[in-house]
Amino acid sequence: MKLALGPLLYYWPRQSVLDFYADIADSPIDSVYLGETVCSRRHELRLEDWLEVGKVLAAAGKEVVMSSQGLVESESDLKTLRRIVRQCADGEPGFRVEANDMGAVRLLGEAGVRDWVAGPTLNIFNPTTLQMMIDAGATRWAVAPEISGAALAEVRAAL
Repeated sequence: MKLALGPLLYYWPRQSVLDFYADIADSPIDSVYLGETVCSRRHELRLEDWLEVGKVLAAAGKEVVMSSQGLVESESDLKTLRRIVRQCADGEPGFRVEANDMGAVRLLGEAGVRDWVAGPTLNIFNPTTLQMMIDAGATRWAVAPEISGAALAEVRAAL
């Protein structure tokens, strides 16, 4: 079994975030999802900061996944999303991306990225939608917390 830690959903002060991930570097967690997924107006950490945290975690043997925002609202949000995709496509530092918005799915496809995570806010609740994401390059699915056990079993059975 592998353990994954999703992105922080709460607004923490910068030093608390950095201290938290320093502790995670020494933990048994296998995969760590990083980035601002909730609100771009949170300015405690910028993308460069998240990438630096990712480098530290990767050096500690963790798989790092850069999570995109669930709702891209502005040109500055889109610019950040493009940079997240570019770091993956260009290979520096080359962290996998969790797409939480269909704009991210489109940009990943345009960049030729064929190994990304379908995030929980993509509203994947049936096998047809999941297959569309797989066809677009998703290799992992972070299930939405509101999906029922029966619906999840149906998706799994269909694939």
